[in-house]
Amino acid sequence: MNPDSPFLIGIAPEHRPALLAAFALPLVLWIGALLVDTGRLPAGGRIAAAYRSYGHAPTTVKWLTWLLLTSAAVHLALPVGHSDGGTGLLFVGSGIVYGWLALRALAGRTWRLATVILLVATLIAYLVVAGTGQEEPDQVGIATALVELTALGLCMIPAPGGRRVVRGLASSGFVAGAVVVGAVIWVGMFAAHEAGPSAEDGQALAAGVPGHDGAHGSGGAGHGHGFTARAQAGVIMRPVAGAATEAQEQAAADLAEATTKGIRKYRDLRAAQHAGYRAAQPLQGLGVHFDNKAYQADGRILDPQRPEQLVYAIEGGEAVLLGAVFQMQTAGVPGLAVGGPVTRWHAHNVCVTIAPPGFGVVSPFGTCPSLTLTATTPEMMHVWTIEHPGGPYADDVDPAWARRELAEHGRPLAR
Repeated sequence: MNPDSPFLIGIAPEHRPALLAAFALPLVLWIGALLVDTGRLPAGGRIAAAYRSYGHAPTTVKWLTWLLLTSAAVHLALPVGHSDGGTGLLFVGSGIVYGWLALRALAGRTWRLATVILLVATLIAYLVVAGTGQEEPDQVGIATALVELTALGLCMIPAPGGRRVVRGLASSGFVAGAVVVGAVIWVGMFAAHEAGPSAEDGQALAAGVPGHDGAHGSGGAGHGHGFTARAQAGVIMRPVAGAATEAQEQAAADLAEATTKGIRKYRDLRAAQHAGYRAAQPLQGLGVHFDNKAYQADGRILDPQRPEQLVYAIEGGEAVLLGAVFQMQTAGVPGLAVGGPVTRWHAHNVCVTIAPPGFGVVSPFGTCPSLTLTATTPEMMHVWTIEHPGGPYADDVDPAWARRELAEHGRPLAR
């Protein structure tokens, strides 16, 4: 798989084997069914028995089987991408039990209580890991949590003839569980995005120092993903691919220097407005972006004289130029990584709707609300032209830094 594929952006490299396993599951099951139908597997064997049971199982059991087997495939493949042995054994153990419970459900044996216990324990473990910063939620982890939540909901469907009170309690419990899981994932993603790389990480990454990849709260090797790369707060960032070479470091430094010189003429906001830059948001805040539609369509990528956006801090009637944003013309086209892992690009997921206010908020599961459409912006990259605590290519505005620069170098909006 191409690591620059838009599909793979935001998926932790450690989780890609699990994603492949989930995609391979239908093929494996289809081959098993084909072998049973052609008589190449014994008719009295367990695989053949499970195949026959699936054909006669209720719809809810069929769905539950798929969900449990999907979770089993993911858990069994997770140790391939993780080097921590203890966690790997837990993954393998839970994967085996998930598969065993799926077979029990097909065979009509007792499965409900054990399945609920395992699903709840797995979800709680994931929430603890994500909520304490040991792992940053990515698409694979979020999708697996959603699969397990759905399976839990099916487990809570009472047997035919069950009392109305039991059905009500089961429904309420499932909704409460979904809200809690979603809230923790969402908070974890926002926290990870707000944390960003520290100044030390940014400087070490730019210098190619081993062991500094910008990961926070990883708690050790093998489990820190080293990038903020998912639909957290609607932001998708490209993964860091190893340490920068000397040539990449130099290219990144040259681009930052050229950009600083190229946009110096826009230190006065009026000069930027005269050149065609228009505010994309209210003129108040520590990271106000100004777009230039002409430059966004001229095909000149990474032109230090003509960046597609400028970023100002504006408060108290004063403004200070913080840097520029380079932007690709087409969504899904990878940014030009002239500095390798130093010059990192990102995109935004936007939820669009015809209803007021015209947009929605990305959910904790990386999806848009009902009656909205998901749109992904072209990739973009910040270049801070005033010394930033996280380096010139940090992905966000540091509030204390912006306020300090505004106090020292702010210019009046109007004279």
